[in-house]
Amino acid sequence: MQRLLAAYRLVHPGNLFKRGRIYARGRAATRTVYFVPHNRNNVRLLADAAEILGDRGIRCVFAHLDGLKRGGVARPELNARGISHIGFADLERMIRPGDMLVTGSDFAPQFFRRFIDSINFGMVRVVGLIGGARELRPHRFVRADYILSMGPAALQQRRQPTYVVGSPVIERAAASAGARHDEGLFVLVNFKGNIEDPADRQAIEAVAAACAKLGLAHVVSVHPTMFAKVDMPNKSPLDFAQLLPDALALVTRPSTTVYEAIACGIPVVLFPPVSPMVEFDRPMGAFKPTLSEHDLVEDIRAAVRSRPTYFEQSRDFLNANLSIDPKVPASQRIAEALIDIYNR
Repeated sequence: MQRLLAAYRLVHPGNLFKRGRIYARGRAATRTVYFVPHNRNNVRLLADAAEILGDRGIRCVFAHLDGLKRGGVARPELNARGISHIGFADLERMIRPGDMLVTGSDFAPQFFRRFIDSINFGMVRVVGLIGGARELRPHRFVRADYILSMGPAALQQRRQPTYVVGSPVIERAAASAGARHDEGLFVLVNFKGNIEDPADRQAIEAVAAACAKLGLAHVVSVHPTMFAKVDMPNKSPLDFAQLLPDALALVTRPSTTVYEAIACGIPVVLFPPVSPMVEFDRPMGAFKPTLSEHDLVEDIRAAVRSRPTYFEQSRDFLNANLSIDPKVPASQRIAEALIDIYNR
């Protein structure tokens, strides 16, 4: 099926026209690696690797899609790091045969998916970065020519050449375990939903009620795109990574924050569940998905009690889905993989 879809994308008239226009530009004297982060996490995953490439004499350019899609934004993180960047229109105008494109999504939004269809198949090497949770769904990362994956699971599930490179974000969470509060101060609630959705509001209110019943303080970490809309008094302006070491436990829907918490030794309560669960259907003892808000009190209580031994309890899940090399930082592994692809 994937081969049929690839053939269709190759001969689609719109893609052929765009490919012809890009092909006519010819190769530049110096090839460029374009990084297209779709959110702040993508920036955090790629920024240091891009700096390493630059030090090796490889021209790197960051491009963002902010303002053209819903969801996460990359530009604030790029600005905070002092990284210059271009918009999508400039990317379309500048990219040439022989260049490389590294992206955290080859499947959305639709206009970007079509853009990838017009540049790959040997003209521009497209590298997909699997750097977060629930990314190994069947329709994701099928357009990329190469895969960078934070863990070994992609080796069995993707046909493309795949490099296991770890995650700088989760490595930083693991490093913060040494600063972990001995007992914990509050239950950390990671809110990634839409506060205007009644089901999402009900879920977070149920967590707050469960914490109150247990006599535990709670702090809400809100996704930046929703921060202004969430009117809960316990929301914190601090970054999730700053809050994590002081947490008694983390309550979150399936997301990359689960890996950060496990790496830091913070117990996880998985609520509310989502579909598809992907790797979270195989918790390996790291957590028990909370299927009903009526189970929250008991599940939060159990998670808090498990805090002293949680890292050992969750090690199998972490190792199955994440690679950490104590000798080589993930940013270096990402850079070396990209250099290898660049030189092919």
